[in-house]
Amino acid sequence: MKAPDRFMSRGLIAFGQVVGAHGLHGAVRVRPDNPDCDPAAITRIFVDRDAIAVEHRVRSVARAGRGSLKIELEGVDSIEQAQALRGVVLYLAVEDLPPASDKEFYYFQVMGLRVETTEGRPLGRIEEVFFNGANDVWVVSNGGRGEVLIPVIEDVVRRIDLEGGRAIIEAIPGLLD
Repeated sequence: MKAPDRFMSRGLIAFGQVVGAHGLHGAVRVRPDNPDCDPAAITRIFVDRDAIAVEHRVRSVARAGRGSLKIELEGVDSIEQAQALRGVVLYLAVEDLPPASDKEFYYFQVMGLRVETTEGRPLGRIEEVFFNGANDVWVVSNGGRGEVLIPVIEDVVRRIDLEGGRAIIEAIPGLLD
């Protein structure tokens, strides 16, 4: 996930992208940004139509294999309507998300946080978050002087202070070299 997102100021976060129609009755196949998401929690989706977020109630959501979801939206009732959404980004309202537990966070929450070491050395801001197969990784940009990749593991990330807008990391040997 990269920041900033054009609908974030409206309380919406990118959820995924429509990759095609699914069947003949208007269902869409969606590639979610987070393949591990809980599709059962999705009750409404916002569709980006020419920079306007159009709300659609969700009739049903099911896993469709290979990390994709089959989503049936109210108002999308034919294969032609579903195909017209191909390539469109879908959004969720932040208020609709289940709360994160104590040691969890949503990617959008850490985007832009200042990152500093436990010694107080500033490293830059989180510009991107991705999963490398073993753990999340923060891409921290330090103002044009390069990037630092920070593994999001307990030995490294010591504290995430969302209210203070910063993350504190332990610079283990070799991390910043």
